[in-house]
Amino acid sequence: MRGLIQDPIVVLGAPRSGTTYLREILDSHPEVAMTNEVRLLEWLHRSLLQTGDDRALFAQREAFVGFLRDELPDLVRRYYRTLAPQARWWGDKNPHYAEDEGTLQTISTVFPGTRFIHIVRDPRAVIASLLSKRHDDGTPWIEAEAAHVLVGTHLGNASRFGLQHDQALFHEIRYEDLVADDVTMARELFDWLEIPFVAEVLEFCEAQSVARTGFSGPTSDLATVGDREAAKSHWASVIAPSDQRRSLQYLAPYLLKFGYETKESLDIAYRALPEGA
Repeated sequence: MRGLIQDPIVVLGAPRSGTTYLREILDSHPEVAMTNEVRLLEWLHRSLLQTGDDRALFAQREAFVGFLRDELPDLVRRYYRTLAPQARWWGDKNPHYAEDEGTLQTISTVFPGTRFIHIVRDPRAVIASLLSKRHDDGTPWIEAEAAHVLVGTHLGNASRFGLQHDQALFHEIRYEDLVADDVTMARELFDWLEIPFVAEVLEFCEAQSVARTGFSGPTSDLATVGDREAAKSHWASVIAPSDQRRSLQYLAPYLLKFGYETKESLDIAYRALPEGA
């Protein structure tokens, strides 16, 4: 049996952007082990980051840190072998890998062949989902201002990181395109990863295109996922009219960058806002 490949697949994106669904597609392949927010690569980053503390390491620090950088990759791989002995490809889905560019750089340095998949969703839909999400006790997941900062940080960090890497190692996919044609987009993704597209993945995608599973506590009707007008309506329902202009101005650079709006359509959107917004 062929062994585990050297470098992981990393799925990242702003929370509520479809990272879980993308992970489910990848993990439906019998030889792919995609974990759900184990966040082991964040642990690796912090383990190396904290080596500058004199109280933890002093004499021979440089030598030991070099030793760590050499040994930690195989430690992580061995852990994945215990999780999925049959797997050839492995990796982790964690939106928050994009929270800090330093984490992405560490992963890329320690695992030079890492394939990063950045899934992007209309930022208005992401904001609406974040603000609609509730903890078990009914309290909001996050407040509006923090939600906007979170989305901007994740999208900005991932985008800048992607510009520094070859297209063979960094791939961007839009959530709306994925749910519009699950099978075609999955085929393209597996082709990019150079992983055979197998019957199990096809069956999973076909089943989801007929009846979607709420993998991560959906906050809107699954029948309208990926619908642009539904996203805008949901956003308008959770952002107070007096705050909608400010929200749209904050999200504008990302709406433009990822092709959700043009300058002309944004002008129309501003004009359509309620009076005083």
